[in-house]
Amino acid sequence: MTLRLDGLELRRADGVRLLAPTSFSLEKGDRMGLVGESGSGKSLLVQAVFGVLPPGTVQGGGSVTAFGVRMDLEGAARDRIRGDRLAWVPQDPLQALNPFLRVQDHLNLLPGVHRKEARAATLTRLAPLLERLRLPRDRAFFRKYPGELSGGQRQRLCLAMALSCDPELLILDEPTTALDPTVQAEFRSLMLELQAERGLGYLWITHDLGVVASVTDRLLVLYGGEAMEAGPTARIIAAPRHPYTERLLSAARREPALESGFLPAPGQRPEGCPFRPRCPKMVDGCAAWQPWQGPEQDGLRCESALADAGPA
Repeated sequence: MTLRLDGLELRRADGVRLLAPTSFSLEKGDRMGLVGESGSGKSLLVQAVFGVLPPGTVQGGGSVTAFGVRMDLEGAARDRIRGDRLAWVPQDPLQALNPFLRVQDHLNLLPGVHRKEARAATLTRLAPLLERLRLPRDRAFFRKYPGELSGGQRQRLCLAMALSCDPELLILDEPTTALDPTVQAEFRSLMLELQAERGLGYLWITHDLGVVASVTDRLLVLYGGEAMEAGPTARIIAAPRHPYTERLLSAARREPALESGFLPAPGQRPEGCPFRPRCPKMVDGCAAWQPWQGPEQDGLRCESALADAGPA
């Protein structure tokens, strides 16, 4: 098993649950999507995978294992994997990049640590990749600071850094949020090409089901820190089984919202399905709902959908 989350649960230090027990695996060559609106727990899950939970957040249970190493435990073995076999493209490139380091130093950060590679050797080796990413390869560009780059260049620089050690798995956290639609489409096409050529496995995280429709084979839908639905991307896009998934699809198609309201804050979420206060299909059984924990299969725990389906 290359990357495995087994019942991972995250809580605040005061005991409030932020992420219900969640399980899934990601293998080399897999194309998986993780979707949900802001506050659903997507980025927090990624931070847990890399062992960099924010202050005041603790692991309440479960485990994260990558290449046979527990990523939720500190140690040299974990440090050898992060940035090398398992890499991360962060959500906000400007926040992720060091404003006091030049482009050339950013590109050499991971190869310098994991390969003991000199900066000049890194820049030479990465030249074909930089060309694919449409990044300049001249001395003037290499000497620029992040604040001197465009939003698209910063995003592509982060991708170049993540790919600099030829990882087997890649986590992409909202990688196209800051890009205009044309550049977003180019980025998706580029990722598909790189994934096919390198045999990468990736987890593509976004709030937009329309984005992942063409770049993933399976999806896990999160809301309020709980898994709503999981299964093949094509099936979920064509026939969503949870009202929240329908809401995400409606938003991706720019259709009128199916419901009003906002995602409840941690500690204020209702018993049962966290979406039920906003759900137009709520039934009595929704109060006893349990989050789906087995996204390896095509699964769902939605009482209203089961009621609509009638007897088996």
